[in-house]
Amino acid sequence: MIKDFFIVTKFVLSFAVSLSALFAYIMAKGEIGLDMLLATLAVLLVAMGVSTLNQVQEYKSDAKMDRTKHRPIASGRMSPQTGIIISIVLILLSFVLIYSLLGLTGINFFAFAFLWYNLMYTPLKKRSALAVVPGAVLGVIPPAIGWLVAGHTLFEIEFIAIAVYYFVWQVPHFWLLVMLFHGDYKDGGYPTAMRLFGEGTLQRLTFVWLMITIQAGVFMVYTFQVYSYITVALSIALGIWAFMTSLQLLRQEFQLKTARSIFWKINAAFLGIIILLSIDEYIKHHI
Repeated sequence: MIKDFFIVTKFVLSFAVSLSALFAYIMAKGEIGLDMLLATLAVLLVAMGVSTLNQVQEYKSDAKMDRTKHRPIASGRMSPQTGIIISIVLILLSFVLIYSLLGLTGINFFAFAFLWYNLMYTPLKKRSALAVVPGAVLGVIPPAIGWLVAGHTLFEIEFIAIAVYYFVWQVPHFWLLVMLFHGDYKDGGYPTAMRLFGEGTLQRLTFVWLMITIQAGVFMVYTFQVYSYITVALSIALGIWAFMTSLQLLRQEFQLKTARSIFWKINAAFLGIIILLSIDEYIKHHI
């Protein structure tokens, strides 16, 4: 039962999402505090809640796909009603926690996340292969929470740079997954970018989005006025690594299984830049 709870809430993915709130807090304040941990926990809870509700909404489609047919609700090990109860409890807990940190502003952000993810993005995935673009807005909410809890506003150029980075990053991240599991998505009844554009065109489009993400990363590093030359050097190295990895998408002999390697390397590089900036801001405030 505990294992199913972690699966139905997509705990690993939800935890990864919540870390963007933690990093944004450090990047904004250069400190580590209790409110940072509470903000991260709030994001974790709401991410787990909306993810559980998403599995309730999609369990029939999940049952048709090899990648997801063993999920608790799709496989029948957990009833949709149980999933709804888990989702409601987690979302309500997240609302209470974020209200204690940000008041109605936090409630509005979490309510938007629920409405956008479960009532807009989830149904839209069945209708459009490009649902990932408006869906990418969701990637900006966790860092926004961390930034606000740190006492800053969302109109600062530094946060705008972070928001652009996270937004752009979501698209190639998802399209690489489409390359890996497009057959599954087809079985589940989802229109995919692979079917819309074709394999070769999707590879080139993903490459372009990755280049835009790298440019967004350069802009982000620039706006934060990095303290350490080591941070600059390592960020440049990660950018070059991401660029060289992305070039594999343009090879004629490209195989879809290569997308798995690109997926992990690209995400590691982009996350690495966030971690470097967080460490740099922390050091900057403690010298």
